[in-house]
Amino acid sequence: MKTYRNYTREVLDLQYNVRQRVPDFQDYFDRFAREAEAARQAHPHLTDVPYGDDPLQSFDFFPASSNGRPLLTFIHGGYWRSLDKDLFSHLAVPYLQQGVNVALINYRLAPQAKMGDIAVDCARALRLLYAKAGALGFDADSIWLMGHSAGGHLAALIAALGAVPVRGICGISGVYDLEPIRLSYLNEALHLSQGDAEQASPLRLALPLDAKVLLCAGGRESEEFLRQRDAYAASLRQSGHEVVVAEAPEAHHLSIIDTAADAGSPLTRAMLALMSCDLAPVSRTPL
Repeated sequence: MKTYRNYTREVLDLQYNVRQRVPDFQDYFDRFAREAEAARQAHPHLTDVPYGDDPLQSFDFFPASSNGRPLLTFIHGGYWRSLDKDLFSHLAVPYLQQGVNVALINYRLAPQAKMGDIAVDCARALRLLYAKAGALGFDADSIWLMGHSAGGHLAALIAALGAVPVRGICGISGVYDLEPIRLSYLNEALHLSQGDAEQASPLRLALPLDAKVLLCAGGRESEEFLRQRDAYAASLRQSGHEVVVAEAPEAHHLSIIDTAADAGSPLTRAMLALMSCDLAPVSRTPL
């Protein structure tokens, strides 16, 4: 019996079961943890800045070498129910090298937190960053969002909901339509109703027209992750957005983190190209 599109429930589950598709997933997580720790050791930063009372309501902030530069805010994945910002600190390095401030957000996780609570957490963290732009030394008019997997969903969602003005978003193997998630094994933790899935799907929401968009999914991703990318890109283009799609033909759902951490990858170069107008030196007229 077909559950979604041409998929039975078993096949749909496999489309989204990253750990089954990447059997050595723990090796990736262990290496990410080591590389993230090395990045934290090498770069001064603020750790676990609270934006709420729960221990998971916190962010890390890596300052650029000079004031008034852009801020890139990264939201981790884990299907809204697992993982932690501390696995991804090394993603800050290519941007710090280009004078970009980087924040990494944690948020409460399902099933203790509902999807709406998770979105509120990310928006709340972003609003606190925005309010503290002067104290932290970044340009409040140059905030960019990046997220991986569920984090790609959250980046697109809070940009659409207008938590703060953002210059653009980068979705890396993101989920933009929650209906197949609702119909898969993942809903055992998320408890999404049909209405919940519709209201929290970026595919169904209007993104501000001036927001720039970069999307990427690895060539070794499942058909569904590639469809998610392509459907969201098509929807945004239909509404008048310019969408850049970065290619990562050899990457799967976890190795694409290596792509994102690589200063020379097409993904990183495309993101820095989008940000280039905010990275250019300020021209001053002589007195």
